[in-house]
Amino acid sequence: MIWSLQPESALRARKLGYSIDKSRLRSIKEDNLSKYPLVKEDNNSVVLGERFDASLEEIAEYLS
Repeated sequence: MIWSLQPESALRARKLGYSIDKSRLRSIKEDNLSKYPLVKEDNNSVVLGERFDASLEEIAEYLS
């Protein structure tokens, strides 16, 4: 289910002026929980998942 949400969420985010990034770290750290942040493109501010802790489901809900 997660892999099916990723393209849809990324496309919706792009249309609304956001981007979804993926953590590149392999290990979980205090400030990087190996999920996703949602970034507003025009000012590069993180609106959801500052600690790479937003799931794709949370991002899809935020965007809807």
